[in-house]
Amino acid sequence: MIRPRPELGRLSAYRLLRDAPVKLNQNESPVDWLDDDKAQVLARVAARAWNRYPADSDALRRAFARHVGVEPEMVAVTSGSNEGILAVVETFASGRAAVLTAPGYSMSVPLAVVGGAQVRAVRLRENFSLDVAAMVREARAPGAAVVFLASPNNPTGMPFARADIEAVIEASGGIVVVDEAYAQFTDESFVPELARHPNLVVLRTFSKAFALAGARVGWIVARAPVIAEIVKALPPYNVNIFAQEVALAALERPELVQERVRAIVAERSRLFQVLAAVAGVETFPSRTNFILFRTGLPAPDLMERLLEQGVLVRDVSSQPMLERCLRVTVGTREDNDRFLEALRLSLAERAEGRR
Repeated sequence: MIRPRPELGRLSAYRLLRDAPVKLNQNESPVDWLDDDKAQVLARVAARAWNRYPADSDALRRAFARHVGVEPEMVAVTSGSNEGILAVVETFASGRAAVLTAPGYSMSVPLAVVGGAQVRAVRLRENFSLDVAAMVREARAPGAAVVFLASPNNPTGMPFARADIEAVIEASGGIVVVDEAYAQFTDESFVPELARHPNLVVLRTFSKAFALAGARVGWIVARAPVIAEIVKALPPYNVNIFAQEVALAALERPELVQERVRAIVAERSRLFQVLAAVAGVETFPSRTNFILFRTGLPAPDLMERLLEQGVLVRDVSSQPMLERCLRVTVGTREDNDRFLEALRLSLAERAEGRR
């Protein structure tokens, strides 16, 4: 029997094993598209030829280029931002090294490994900021080809200081990827810095602020010569006609996205204040659509107690520095209140010594 590459054999397949009435574990938008908006998109899909391969996302690429103020040659459209991460690794880091933060985005390590890169992880400082000296040292080390920074970071929730990211970009001899999956919640972006940094790559997704996790659409923004190389690693026809049409529709209605973001940010503030007031809970500031928190309970145990009450959150305690930590998505007010009630009950049971 032919065996997989040893490094792949050590990975676990990503699987969503659970669901629950209150689902707050994947940083999805709490609000779906309205039926009328869905109907309009479906009509556009129905007008497309289903028996033909989709066009190469040119219309969507141009629309997004207008959205962020760059030339179309600086954009590549992907099937989710994970495909973008993998394409960057395969293009620049296969057989070399990818430098990542710990803690950091959970899929960055497996995608780097699948792409054929050696992973070099750099721990964040105790306040979850970048250890710039350590990042620069690794970025300059022999074999380092790609540095990956998610800002705002997932699961810690805060962006890295712009000056720190700039220092890493300027010091690196390779590609520096800034993953901006949650950029709409911060009003900060490194896209304008592409004019100054030929080694900068910015990733975006439609899964969060655009409420399109089900469509699987992402994009890469970089200098035109960099994009020209990355697209060679992308499969042809990688974005299907439904994904193309719904992403175009989203870009045509920026006011809807802004309205959703404002609502989520307001609810995040409320949830953070109430959560921080719960006895035995430590909360961490967030500029995303989720909140990281820590309790005195082992995270897997607390996650199970919440799940028994119909609330699903994310256990992130396996990452460095995140012992006893969980991550909760900002949901609807009703779902957030159900989470808070379940959390209070779970912590009270622990205090009383039950189970």
